[in-house]
Amino acid sequence: MTDLLALTQFFSSRGDVMLLHSQSEHHPSSQISYLAAQPEATIRAHEDQISETAGNKKREYTKNPWEALREFRNRVDSWLFGYLGYDLKNHVEQLHSSNDDPVGAPDMYFMVPKFLLRYDHETKNQDVIIGDMPSKTEIDQSIAPRGKLEIESLHPQTSRQRYTQKIRKAQFLIAEGDFYEINLSHQMKAPFKGSPVQLYKKMREVGPVPFGSYLQCSGISVCCQSPERFLRKEGGTVYSQPIKGTSKRGRSTDEDEMLKKALISSEKEQAENLMIVDLVRNDLSRIAKKGTVKVPELFEIQSFGTVHQMVSTVTAEAEDDEPVTILQACFPMGSMTGAPKISAMETIEELEDYKRGIYSGAIGYITPHGDFDFNVVIRTAIIKNDHLFYAVGGAITGDSDPHKEWEETQIKARALLHVFQNVENE
Repeated sequence: MTDLLALTQFFSSRGDVMLLHSQSEHHPSSQISYLAAQPEATIRAHEDQISETAGNKKREYTKNPWEALREFRNRVDSWLFGYLGYDLKNHVEQLHSSNDDPVGAPDMYFMVPKFLLRYDHETKNQDVIIGDMPSKTEIDQSIAPRGKLEIESLHPQTSRQRYTQKIRKAQFLIAEGDFYEINLSHQMKAPFKGSPVQLYKKMREVGPVPFGSYLQCSGISVCCQSPERFLRKEGGTVYSQPIKGTSKRGRSTDEDEMLKKALISSEKEQAENLMIVDLVRNDLSRIAKKGTVKVPELFEIQSFGTVHQMVSTVTAEAEDDEPVTILQACFPMGSMTGAPKISAMETIEELEDYKRGIYSGAIGYITPHGDFDFNVVIRTAIIKNDHLFYAVGGAITGDSDPHKEWEETQIKARALLHVFQNVENE
């Protein structure tokens, strides 16, 4: 069996590559990994400016990105791997994005791979679906000597005072009845040295997740450690699994169980989770057959390497089988916006001071038969031009403590810095 990260490194030295990585050995959603590379065709969107490539041919035109992706998929009739950036919201609702964009990634990117590998973690079967496996010698020769991973302290691009002021403004709007809950975030930045694939490997070692991904395209590298599924379609059934509610892991079995029980019995965490469940139910009702939207799992506690999380599962039977139509109707994930969704997104644009881009979007794949699986882009390091960008945030309600919310974002940032500390200790 070929090591997936060695193979990812091999293809990353040759162009665009995408690894969808199930890392949590015992997690029910962590079963299949895919590695896609060597695109024979791509589609990118910057707002409504669309660029397609096929071999040496390039085509540029103006169109709604969702419509362009739908038409592209119908033409190529193959596997698609890529991402949907958060700012595609502007082509779902009457919204806009005008904040600073230091990353400058496309709002959307998908590739049609000439190489596609599928790995089943349960059976250990490795299948090359498209293309030919490179030789072990080729893979070994592509692995350059690893430069040491280095990062200086992550610098918030928003001050503590400014962020807490934003939270208070959001709480004022909650009191005015504009929305019940809002997800506010800010972006951090640091100089970066080393291999992005090596960074992804270290992030995986520190905290395995069921929906990890590594993506290299358009001059950027994306190291995503997401525990959350946005949307999956299998046959006629669509699944969404929003996460709201988090607790740290205990230092002993007894403490771990106590923390789990405290999380599941927390009225505050249940209320926040239920708000997002209702939002997802509403989103799915747009594409569902009447009466088929159900919540088979409410407030399930799932355990990860460093945290317990409250996860609910919402399902529906799709009226329209077209995958892009379903994704568009539900995009973006409610856990990253707040509720109600549109007013929360309007205020996010007003209060945040950076363009979210890939953060809060979704990374995944669409099969030739129209099934798909996409994560929610959180806990994600984006590397461009020797700089690392890392967004952190949280759900704000009327009774949130602004200073504690700031501290929570700093704790989330320290989780990334812990990766580099581990490297120093090796």
